Amino acid sequence: MGLTVFASPSPRHRAAARLAGLALTTVTALALGACSGAGKDDGDTGRTDAASSSRATAPASAPASPSAPPSVEHSDAHSPTHSSQAPSPDGPSDAPSPQAPARWAGGKQFVQIQNAWIRDGRTYLSVRSARKEPITGPIEGWDIIPGKGPYTTVRMAPEGRVLLSVPLGDDSAPHTYSQAQFITRWWALPAPERGWQGYDVSFDPNGEVVRLQSLYRS
Repeated sequence: MGLTVFASPSPRHRAAARLAGLALTTVTALALGACSGAGKDDGDTGRTDAASSSRATAPASAPASPSAPPSVEHSDAHSPTHSSQAPSPDGPSDAPSPQAPARWAGGKQFVQIQNAWIRDGRTYLSVRSARKEPITGPIEGWDIIPGKGPYTTVRMAPEGRVLLSVPLGDDSAPHTYSQAQFITRWWALPAPERGWQGYDVSFDPNGEVVRLQSLYRS
């Protein structure tokens, strides 16, 4: 058998083959890169959509922080001592139990009144011992010297009498008024004037007030 000899391609053919191979490689690389980029973009888009959905479903107002101070409701209520309005029928909630000092039981005492109210049909007074001195001259009356001790809550007996003169009563001479009328008239006075009134008070053996008389003050 004879030897077969293949002729070598021409330089032109070899160059064309190299260009074709290079083009095929470039196209393949671009295709692979496009596929890889599309997958990444899809993943990012999915995470962005999830975050948007989470924000959309979040409540309109977040709950208050546990460390935030609670809201405080402000009240316009004033202490009965500084108010010109009539007190609650039940009186102050923090009033102590009525108990006159033992030395007052069955005797008489001159007092000032800091507070007065009616609770469950009974009249209560917050009182403190004071002194009175007569005033003589062109105008007669009484000078009230306030005491320095604490105020004590006492209770009036159901049949306790109330005698009032000006400014609590209508005349300079004392006249009888009901306990409810006394409470109403006492609260009708301006707060400073209430503090400068003096009263002669009589107690029964149980320490309840059986007689209260206001001093005349012109």
